[in-house]
Amino acid sequence: MQPSEPGASGEIHFPNGNRARWVRAAPEAEPRELLHELGLSGPPRSLILLLGGADALDAGLNARLQQLFSRGIARAAAETGALVLDGGTQSGVMALMGQGVADRGHRSTLVGVAPAGRVTAPESAAEGDAEPRVPLEPNHSHFVLVDSDAWGGETQTLYKLASTLAGDAPVVVVLVNGGALSKQEVLRAVRRGWAVVVVQGSGRLADEVAALMRKRPRSIEDPVLAEIVSDGDLCLFPLEGSPRELKRLISRELREDSILKLAWQRFATYDANAMRQQRIFKRIQFWSLFLGLLGTLAVLVKNALPRLASSPALDLGSQALIVTLAAAVTALVSASSRFKFGAKWIVLRAHAEAIKREIYRYRCSLGGTVEHRPGRLTCEHRLASRMKSISRQLMRTEANLSALRSYTGRIPPPSVVSRGDDGFSALTPSQYIRFRLDEQLNYYRRRIDALDRQASRLQWSVIGISAVGTVLGAVGQELWISLTMALVMALTAWLGFQQAENRLMKYHQAATDLDNLKAWWSALSIEAMGLRRNFDALVENTELVLQGELTGWVHEMKDVVSRLPTQQEKAEPEDKTKTMH
Repeated sequence: MQPSEPGASGEIHFPNGNRARWVRAAPEAEPRELLHELGLSGPPRSLILLLGGADALDAGLNARLQQLFSRGIARAAAETGALVLDGGTQSGVMALMGQGVADRGHRSTLVGVAPAGRVTAPESAAEGDAEPRVPLEPNHSHFVLVDSDAWGGETQTLYKLASTLAGDAPVVVVLVNGGALSKQEVLRAVRRGWAVVVVQGSGRLADEVAALMRKRPRSIEDPVLAEIVSDGDLCLFPLEGSPRELKRLISRELREDSILKLAWQRFATYDANAMRQQRIFKRIQFWSLFLGLLGTLAVLVKNALPRLASSPALDLGSQALIVTLAAAVTALVSASSRFKFGAKWIVLRAHAEAIKREIYRYRCSLGGTVEHRPGRLTCEHRLASRMKSISRQLMRTEANLSALRSYTGRIPPPSVVSRGDDGFSALTPSQYIRFRLDEQLNYYRRRIDALDRQASRLQWSVIGISAVGTVLGAVGQELWISLTMALVMALTAWLGFQQAENRLMKYHQAATDLDNLKAWWSALSIEAMGLRRNFDALVENTELVLQGELTGWVHEMKDVVSRLPTQQEKAEPEDKTKTMH
């Protein structure tokens, strides 16, 4: 290896038989070019960033960490296809990471970033250095050697690479032990919004962060630690914890949470099928009203033009058209009643939203403050139990009369999560307000404006057509009054189907309740915001407001759908069959 100039690259042959690609880089080097030089231009599925101490660890701590690294972190990386990024030297936690990857059969890409002036490889020799160089870890697959003679000179390049590799992929940072340099590195991760798993009991920085998380002092003198503890998406993992649980924790943070993926998949299935049933139902209602109007118009035209009766061919054609339109309306109404598209749409929408509520409750139970945070397995069992109950309720409704089509798109569906929300990460109070409460509040406000305009247009149309009918009666055109009456009845039926006024009232109430909840939270002190019970109250009351609005909509729509066939029958002119003979 001759890493003498930035841009140089090659391959290192380690005594253990491993080969690793390397590139030397200037601190300002473009990260994409470095990754291309290393053959890592394709984005990884996910990224694990390891931070921590490079100093020698005592024998007892080292033995315990070996299990967590090999059977926990390295196994999670292998099973999730994550790329692992660390300091790359044969010391401290980096040596443990390399050995863990080797124990898993080198199934993971392990990239080390180190200052070129402070490391050495088997093929190179360093003489005359004021400080001894540290050998590169022999189980890494790639190295980026930054043009620097000081520890910490590689940090900027490390985070440039991490940000580029992450892209839209999930990132989890693992902090084990660590010192002053690790503190600055963790701060950079927190500012990027990356989840940080802190191994409590591993010593130094990790224990200091863990202690502050548990005590939650009113003020922290160290500004870096204050920002990390206050703003970080931090999760503690005890040193004595099971390696299997550490693997599951990291897998969850990398969006490999099986129960949450299953919940989103079930929501997406219910949601997609609800929208499909809604489209079919609305089309049937539209064509039923439209064809009914055409039928009425055909009858009026036939009666208004006596010459049609004098021509057998025209008379037969007009009768056939009227019969066909009447039959089409009858078929549409019968299909809607037989296949229950409206009822299926309503129950599927209700149960999809019920799943969504449980997803947000689950994510909030994993986030927020450490105080009284439920265990992850407890949260999983609760979510699984609620999903089971919701699906059983759905199977006892009209939705069980036909098969649900599978959803094959992205999980979660992009249209149902806010920008910046991956749908899987634990939620802090500020994230819950932004991604859930504010999103629903903005939805209600948009719908209030749209429904108000729609209801006004329909009501003015009804008034205008009624006025036209009055004018027609005054000028002796009673025959055409039937058409205006049919139009009024059709618009009135559509207005009733939309339930605009009732929905406006419920949207106003829900928006007001959400505004009040947001105001209540904003008025709390910083200490009160840090209490778990207040966060739980915020989540529970927000979800109850949303549930109450949806429950009212479901009851009203079920009533509307049950009355529609009767209304459509009344909308048909009584003399239609008489005029056909």
